[in-house]
Amino acid sequence: MTDIPRLPSLVPFLCGAAVVLAVSACGDKTPASVQEAAGALTGGKSLAFDDGADVCFREVSALLPAETKVQEISSYFGEDGKLQVCTVDYQDPQDPRKLVGQRFDAHSGKFSEPYQIELSVSGNAADFRLEDYLVPLSQVDTSGLGATVEGLKPSLDEVYGSYRWVSVNLESPGPFNQVHTLRLNLEGRLAANDVRNTGSAWLALGGNEVVRNALLP
Repeated sequence: MTDIPRLPSLVPFLCGAAVVLAVSACGDKTPASVQEAAGALTGGKSLAFDDGADVCFREVSALLPAETKVQEISSYFGEDGKLQVCTVDYQDPQDPRKLVGQRFDAHSGKFSEPYQIELSVSGNAADFRLEDYLVPLSQVDTSGLGATVEGLKPSLDEVYGSYRWVSVNLESPGPFNQVHTLRLNLEGRLAANDVRNTGSAWLALGGNEVVRNALLP
């Protein structure tokens, strides 16, 4: 059996103070035009999971050019289903060795200015190559995500008395996945005993193929 080479573990974290880039991270778009493009999707209302499981991903796609190489996209939904967190980490257009990030403000419907991300690598730091953890935004196709979520519903309804989707993330390669995957996380209460339970499902990019299902206890 051939061993699969393991990539060094990437542990990004924000610096104590976010550093704003002097140049917009979106090619020839000015910061103002970027904010208008990204905020246009909100329509002046709060975004929620009911607007689509990939609502954060759509905002990111409106913000960044399709050729942008992203590392992770993270979205979190509150108990009321409203989008509370939406962030994207991507390759610094000024220095391809580095990452920058932007956070979506659900209240204003705009993204923050780009901030620098400090990287911490476990394992042999000399072997680390950021390119191994990036994927073009154009390949992050979440068009099938909604249908997949609906397809999972019957099996979840049999086990959970109530549940909610907590987050939808694009995860970079790690110890268990050598490629980028979409991860759905839920929390709920089991119908049999009302015990709280959490679960996750990992999907191939495109959102229409479940590669690992750990949603049920």
